[in-house]
Parts: sequence; structure tokens; C-alpha cells
Amino acid sequence: MEKDKMKRYGIIGGIAGGIVIVLAVIFFSIGQPFTNKSANSLGEEFNQAEEITPAELVEQHRYDTLHLQPKASVLIEDLRSSVVNVGVANRTETPLLTEVAENDGELTPEEELPEIVPWFYFSPNVALVSPTSYVNQERLLSEESLNGFAWYEVEDEELLYRNEAPYTGWHNIPEEGWFYFLEGKQQDIGFSLEEAEELSQHRNMLLNLVPTDAPDFFFIERPYEYTKMSEVKPVDYSILYKATDSLILSAPPKTQNSTMRTTTEGFYDMPMEVVAEYTSFDEEWLHVYIGYEELGWVRKDETGTDYVETYYSERELLDTMEAVIWEEIGMINANVGASFINNETMAQVDINNQQFWPASTQKIYVLGEVYHQYKTGELSPDTYVTMTDWDKVPGAGIIQGQPSGSMYTVDELVNLVTVYSDNTAANLLIDVVGGGYIINPHIHQLGLYETYVNGKYYSEDTYFTTTPHDAARYFALLDNNQVNGEPWDGMLINKLTMNTHNFLRQYIPYSTTSWNKSGLGETEQNDIATFITPYGAYSLAVYTSYPGNYDSISDQVGNLSLRVHNVFNELRSQLWISVD
Repeated sequence: MEKDKMKRYGIIGGIAGGIVIVLAVIFFSIGQPFTNKSANSLGEEFNQAEEITPAELVEQHRYDTLHLQPKASVLIEDLRSSVVNVGVANRTETPLLTEVAENDGELTPEEELPEIVPWFYFSPNVALVSPTSYVNQERLLSEESLNGFAWYEVEDEELLYRNEAPYTGWHNIPEEGWFYFLEGKQQDIGFSLEEAEELSQHRNMLLNLVPTDAPDFFFIERPYEYTKMSEVKPVDYSILYKATDSLILSAPPKTQNSTMRTTTEGFYDMPMEVVAEYTSFDEEWLHVYIGYEELGWVRKDETGTDYVETYYSERELLDTMEAVIWEEIGMINANVGASFINNETMAQVDINNQQFWPASTQKIYVLGEVYHQYKTGELSPDTYVTMTDWDKVPGAGIIQGQPSGSMYTVDELVNLVTVYSDNTAANLLIDVVGGGYIINPHIHQLGLYETYVNGKYYSEDTYFTTTPHDAARYFALLDNNQVNGEPWDGMLINKLTMNTHNFLRQYIPYSTTSWNKSGLGETEQNDIATFITPYGAYSLAVYTSYPGNYDSISDQVGNLSLRVHNVFNELRSQLWISVD
């Protein structure tokens, strides 16, 4: 009986143990899916895994649903194994962006990148006209109305400046109080408005307690001739300056803000407008302008040594030119803009100045950069350039029909541009000098901020623009050897005289020397020219677009130019007539 009992307990225990083992197996199979896999099966899955890049992984599984127990596995490519080492010790002559692009197909090659640095970064005018721009290391936040105080952001800190320098001293912050600043930074020293008012009351109370003598007033009457120490009176006459060693001041001597600006060395034979005379008890000074641009104050000379009076007025010249050109363009059925500049004074007047599609006139800025690189030694006129099929473009020119592989010197390309306005030659020169990244900063350094040369002729990314003002001023600077200096500017002018296609020069008499660069588009007919007459030199730019009658524009622009020429000579002839 005892044996049967033991046997039953053994059977029950065995059944219970079996149940526990089965439950354990089920549990571990569900909760730990990889614990029952052999090393061999894991190795087989690893060998079957597909090696793909991260970008391919994202693309393949972009629309997959989430799997908590995926049966398939992928092996992601090691991102660090192919990273380019860009340390100084590993750098090559290959541009960095190109080298990285060659080693990682996901990067865009440099030539396909958008403009990395915006054009205004190169402009010297940014800090002047945009003091609040984020490109400035010292960014203007706000200006106070008195005593030259202003707030600037420097390295994420707000600093107090005075007269463009960090301020040290006490300063009143409205509605807060007086605080001490050290190198622009506010210190923990200060008084609230209430504390300042209390201190002021204590001061007044102490002053009232201190005995003082009562003031005893008396008055004297000064002689009349000493009551007025100086006088400034408006005048209106013109002088022709002769002296080269006189001073030009910002204000009359011994007056507020009087400093020396320059000397008259660069103003020999310069016509000036006298707008005011300053008289003190011991000297007299003249307030002078060149046209409408202030020059400063020069000493009055009664002997006729430093200057002589003249009937000629630069302001009259500018006013007359503006009226004449407005009258002439009023008879042209088109959108017309023009600019006149006296090359000898650089006084300029614009008529309907705006940005135009420049057509071939934009080539003058490319040619200027070519001669700039002649000057620096980066280019030689004898350097050979090979033309490919990709370089050939339609429009003006003669070499687009030549076979691929034809070679030209840089000087030959310059001749093709100046004589035939060859578009293919111009594109080759744009490539040779380095494109707009090189050309535009040089243009903007000359103060021509509305002119850009980006891309090439007949390219998808072409952006050419200029204004009559910029074009006329560029020719005037060229005439004064202020683009690249001597002899480079004279060499370029000699090339431009070979141009046979023109509008502005067609009716000008042979007694006047001139050169020009014209440009034609679908609706545009543009021309820039410089004229050297017996009475002086000037430059004129006329740009037209959307004409009512395309064929009539050339003749109308020629008539405008002839009238400007005659008015210039007539008024300038008065310069050498002495005033009795």
C-alpha cells in the first residue's frame, strides 16, 4: 500500500515538472527570440545581410511599417571608413569641396553649388550703408539722440558705444537711473532715479546752508566794431583754381570742427563754385563746391595768384545738360536712361537712371579685369586659350564657326571683343579671368554698386546688369587712369578706338577724339562713349529698351549725342574768359 502511494506521488511530481519545463521553454521562446538561435544560424544571417549606404536604406524603407521582430537584417555601411581627412597635413592642391565631392557621391560638386558667399560680402559699401547687418562684427542695435551714444551687439553682448568706441563712464538709462560703464559693459555700480533725486536734494540743502557773498552785477558797453567777431554771407560766383599748395579745410579756421581735408595739389585748373564767404577780424575764407559736391573752405585771395574768377559755372553745365537730355529723350519712343559726366571734374548728372540689360556693353568690365590681371602679372597678352565646342555661342562674333581646338592669345580675344564684339571671345575671357567672383569685387571697389557680371553670354545662369550712371563713370575713370592706372588704362582705350559700331559717335566732328562700346539686344540699343574736345573731356552713356520703332533709335541717339557735344563746348569755352 505504501509503495502504491509513493508511486502516485512520483507520477504527479513528474507531470508537474514537465509542465514547468514546457512553460519555461514557451516563455523564453517568446520573450528572448534570439536565445534559441545557434551561433551558426546567426553567422548565416550576417553573411546574407545586404550592405547598403544610409541614403539607400532611407529610400528603401521610407514607406515600411514598423516591425518589432524583423526577420530580415541589413548591415549599414560604416560612415567613418570613407570620411575625407581634411586636416592641414592631409591637404592637397585639389579644392576642398571638389575633394569631398569625389569621395562622397552624396555631395554636390563645387561647380553645381549656388553662390557660396553672397555678392554683398565683397562690397566695401556694406559696413557704410548697412551698420545693422549681421555680417558686421560690431552690429548697430540702436542710436541715442544726444552725445553720440549708441548700442552695439558684439559677440552676443550688448555694449554701450560713444563716437563709435566702447564707452567708459557714467550714463543715464531712461526710467532706470545712472550706471557706470567700463569698456561698454554695464557695471554693478549705479543709482536708481529715486536715489539720484535724493542725492540732488541733499546737495541743494547743503549749498543753502553754506554762507556765500551776494553777486554784484555790473555791465559795460563794448565798442560796436568788436561786438561781431565773424560773419558768413552767401555769395554766388565761380573761380578757376591755380595754386597747388593751398589748404582745404572742413570749416573756417578757429571754428568748430575745423580740420584739414587736403591740399589743392590735385585741383589745378579746377572750376569751383563759391557759395559763401567767411570774414573774421584777421582773415577771409571761401566755401567752395565742385558742381554740387562740397569741397571745403579755401583762403580768399585778392591778388589773383591762387585763383581767378571765371564766367564758367559747373552747376550751369550740369543743369543745362539735364534739361537738354530730358528734352531729347522725350522725343524717343522707348524706355531711355542716360548719364553725363565731366571727366575733368567728375561731376555727373543722371537722367532716368535705372538698371538695364547691358548686352555687349557689359564686356567693358570684363576687359577692365583682363588689364587688371596684366598689371598684377596673373595674365599675359601672349597666353594661349583653347576654344572647345562648349565655348561657342551664337550672336555677334566670327570665331564661333572655327573648329574646336582652335587656339587664341588673350590679346587676340581682346581684339575680337573690341572690334567685333565677339560673344564667344568674351566668354573665353570671362573664364580666363575667373568669372564674376573676380570681376564684381573690382567693379564695386570703384564705387559702381549697381553693376554685376555673373555667368556668361547665352548661359542659363547669366545675370548681367548695369546702369547708365555706372557705365558713364567707368569710362570717365578709364580716361583719368583710375581703373588700373598707367599704362594699362591707355592700352585698353587704344583697343576701344578700333570699334566701328556706334551710335553716340556717328555725328560728332573729326576734331573731337572719341571711343565707345555699344551693345544690341532684342529690344536694347545701348552705347557708352568718351569724347575729347578742344574744351575738355566728357563721357556719355545712353541705354534704351522696348522701342516703338527699333530702326529709328540709332539716329535719335546720335542726334542727342551731337546736341550734348555742342552744349558742352559752348559752355566750357567760357572757362578761359577772364572777369574784369
